[in-house]
Amino acid sequence: MVNTIDRSSPIPLHYQLKQVLLEKIESGDWKPEDMIPTEQELQNTFGISRTTVRQTLGELVFEGRLIRERGRGTFVAQPKMTHSPREHMSLTETLKAQGIKPGWDILDTHWITPVKDVREQLQLPEGARVYQIRRVRLAGEKPIGYHIAYIPEMVAEQINHDMLTTGGSLNYLRGVGLMHESLAKRTIEALAASQTEAKYLHIDPGSPVLLISRVVISATGMPIEYMQASYRGDRFKYQIND
Repeated sequence: MVNTIDRSSPIPLHYQLKQVLLEKIESGDWKPEDMIPTEQELQNTFGISRTTVRQTLGELVFEGRLIRERGRGTFVAQPKMTHSPREHMSLTETLKAQGIKPGWDILDTHWITPVKDVREQLQLPEGARVYQIRRVRLAGEKPIGYHIAYIPEMVAEQINHDMLTTGGSLNYLRGVGLMHESLAKRTIEALAASQTEAKYLHIDPGSPVLLISRVVISATGMPIEYMQASYRGDRFKYQIND
């Protein structure tokens, strides 16, 4: 790597380093998923402080150009995956269209007594139990989303467990009669990853995640499923068209 840092320039050192690293990415010298030099190697190459290197890498991670993976290093980011529900395509179909193999890992399934928020979303009385399903959504064998779904007892008795690892996030409910002419209400918010989310998404706690909450409601107004999905902010963006 050629040293192009000009210490006599009024341009801040971290900005100069940022432009050098961006040039490596945009020219194709560093390709998506390539590991970049370590902080120490960048310090030695450019003769600059660790603070400057960390500031530069932090900005590039925040902007989605680099990805830090715990215990492995810093890598060039893949272009973000984009999903727009208004295009009437599931995320699974969207991933396939972008040449990315979709998949699921099931973490666990069991009955629980839900907290108040879940109970209210599903319009259930106090003391009712729900079926909880935790899964990790994969893109090219790498985790991009951490899903927790809650299903009322009457609906849970009809779900197809074989479909939990195939297709879209609602595939396992396709055989439930209540799904006919159902609708989904979604809310989206940006949050910092919890310890649990960080563990399953292979990111650092506090990293940006996009939380998508969804309630599926039958044609008769009955909630069928309440789901919360946390997606890696560095790999995923949600597009809404007017």
